[in-house]
Amino acid sequence: MKKMFKQDMHILRFNAKLISTEPDDEDRQFIISFYCGDDTIQVYEVCDKNSGRIGGKFMERKLHKNPVTSAYYKEKDFLIGRTVFLGGFKFQIASADEYTEKYMEDNPDQFPEQSLENIITKIKKPASAHKSL
Repeated sequence: MKKMFKQDMHILRFNAKLISTEPDDEDRQFIISFYCGDDTIQVYEVCDKNSGRIGGKFMERKLHKNPVTSAYYKEKDFLIGRTVFLGGFKFQIASADEYTEKYMEDNPDQFPEQSLENIITKIKKPASAHKSL
């Protein structure tokens, strides 16, 4: 209940691509919205005009279980480059909006991979083996 009131205002939005064996599905683009207050997820399809598809709500807002862990998805499960399984569909997260990126940077306990300090450490580690010019 405490999380619901504290996190209710945060909606994380990610651009995602549908992973499918169907050639028609290769270019389909989606926006996955993760509601931090109750861990629900909603998916919208973004369509170009005259594409033959009707854009809009693709999947209703609800809780989704991760088929790998059998636990409900949490905000920490949504990282750029990861694959998520929602409603029998497989999505690859391509990017996040500016608000979501800022939220991820401000919450390194939830998103250690997105922490600026961790990114700098990962870059410095292999670079330390090379002498400076």
